[in-house]
Amino acid sequence: MSGRPGTRLGVTKAVLWLLVGVAAAVGVVRYLLGLGLTTSLSDRTPWGLWIGFDVLAGVALAAGGFVIAGTVHVLHLERYRSLLRAAVLTAFLGYVAVVLGLMVDLGRPWNIWRPTLFWQPHSALFEVAWCVMLYLTVLALEFAPVVAEGLRLARVVAFLRRFTLPLVVVGIALSSLHQSSLGTLFVIAPHRVHPLWYSPLLPLLFLISAVALGLSMVAVESLSSSWLFHREPEWDLIGGLTRAAAPVLAAYLLLRLGDLGARGQLRLLFEPSWLTAWFVLELAVGVVVPLLLFSLPSVRRHRRALGAGAFLSVAGLVLYRIDVGGLAHAAGSGDGYVPALTELSISVGIVAAMALVFLFFVEHLRVWDEPPAPASRFRPAFTDLVSGVRVRAPWMGGARLSALAFTVGAVAGLGLVQARVARRSEPRPFPVSPPRSVLALRVPPHAAGTADRLLLTTSLVAPAPAVVESALLIGGPEPGKGVLFAHAAHQARLGGTGVSCVRCHHRNRRGDRATSCAACHRDVHARTDTFSHERHAAALGGNDGCVRCHAAGAARTREGSTPCETCHGRDARLGTGTAPAATRPAGVAVGYRDAMHGLCVACHRQEDVRRSDGAGRSRCAFCHRAGSAGGSGGGGSGPGGDPVLVARAGTMP
Repeated sequence: MSGRPGTRLGVTKAVLWLLVGVAAAVGVVRYLLGLGLTTSLSDRTPWGLWIGFDVLAGVALAAGGFVIAGTVHVLHLERYRSLLRAAVLTAFLGYVAVVLGLMVDLGRPWNIWRPTLFWQPHSALFEVAWCVMLYLTVLALEFAPVVAEGLRLARVVAFLRRFTLPLVVVGIALSSLHQSSLGTLFVIAPHRVHPLWYSPLLPLLFLISAVALGLSMVAVESLSSSWLFHREPEWDLIGGLTRAAAPVLAAYLLLRLGDLGARGQLRLLFEPSWLTAWFVLELAVGVVVPLLLFSLPSVRRHRRALGAGAFLSVAGLVLYRIDVGGLAHAAGSGDGYVPALTELSISVGIVAAMALVFLFFVEHLRVWDEPPAPASRFRPAFTDLVSGVRVRAPWMGGARLSALAFTVGAVAGLGLVQARVARRSEPRPFPVSPPRSVLALRVPPHAAGTADRLLLTTSLVAPAPAVVESALLIGGPEPGKGVLFAHAAHQARLGGTGVSCVRCHHRNRRGDRATSCAACHRDVHARTDTFSHERHAAALGGNDGCVRCHAAGAARTREGSTPCETCHGRDARLGTGTAPAATRPAGVAVGYRDAMHGLCVACHRQEDVRRSDGAGRSRCAFCHRAGSAGGSGGGGSGPGGDPVLVARAGTMP
């Protein structure tokens, strides 16, 4: 088929290539130099736009695949078959976008394959990972007959179509499972999500919103492709989709408001807060207005109202996913997270890339089951574009224009990174305090096979059979939290005073017998320079002592100075307790968290291997457990039966 694409199609492709160019440049910087230059995320707010939009919203946008597949193959509503291939293609590309978004967001993207071999069946993320991988495979197999048709592989098409119904059933099951499991991720982290968005019903809310979003997204895709390729919109099918979406939206709205009332959180709707205003805006745009447009007979007669309602529903429900996974998540952490332009550019670029792939398939394969009817109001020249089932048009939308757009976008992306570097500031410090001696209540095991519990207390009197003893409260990155450490029990198990101390206290300041970890590791995350130049200069006679450390003519840097061991001998050498000691320069201490984990976890891991009792001493939850001075909460046992416990905020003496 001959025919030149219209200006509308060419300009759209050029804009998409521009956005892909921006994302490509920023993505290269992200993979070469890490997350710090391309994101506003932090250790306290590790999930933001890339999870909220690329993953949570991307999965929901792809829900149209299983909704339309179930409508056609399970409910046998054949009138919607013309939408099936485009819906499956949209779903497949949506899941590809999810994987790309995850690859950008993961700190170690090369480990994305690990859930396939290292199973954690009790993890919600494990279930989500497997469902995404399996459903992506199912969608690829569902769309494979379309590709085989384009390649004229009749036998392959006939073979693949034998499995259509089983694939549809498996796809519906997998998609339903992980749509709800995404909500489970936030149910298990109530302290990380604002009360307006947190709910124990999040799995159900995610599933219902996915169905509504899937129906609206198929309508939006149909309208967008109709506009782009100058064909008449399938208004009768769009009307059916919006009628089906109306009761789903109503159920979603009632469930959210009813849940707020049941949890006693409706009062938050009347608080003067930007989060309250944002919550109301989200519901109004994504649910209330579309519900009215889809339901009122006087409004449904206007086709533009149905289109506007579909677009608003998609926007509002995508915003809901972003809020739960990003904005409300950040609000719960107490940090002021605002997505960086570089973050936004990658998310938009991934969507643009998938749109280009969608256009490629539309132009070269039979994505529409029936030839779309050309719109009568367009010039006859455009009817050649849609006169057949396949739409033939240059893939690039003009190679020169697209190449130019991609290049300009790449330059703009590098400019965004450079602007971010120029505005970048040092990480916010998280100072730590030295361990403190506190009173702890040791509670004997309440059943066979369980361990003692160690709880904070302020009383010297303990109810039998519990006893009061001294313990250390080791602080953590969050104020008011820490790990209760049975110092005396560890000391006794490792050989007693004088023998065991060097196992943990690997470096003491001169004249000090028990230097606190926080004396050198003064920041939770950042490295600390422990070298005092002023003290050394005063001890060596001021400027006259420079030659003791710096050779004549050499650069006055740490690397070019005399090693600390030359003068201080064994006092400057670090012990074997911390893993990073061999790789860092003398006088530089790693962050407090890395120091503690490098020391404690390594020893706990050795105990796991030595005892082989499955206690899991090296797991995070073994030391970081919740409890209170009132005697409630979990507890655990450290190496040698030493109990450990995290104190909740507000329970510290």
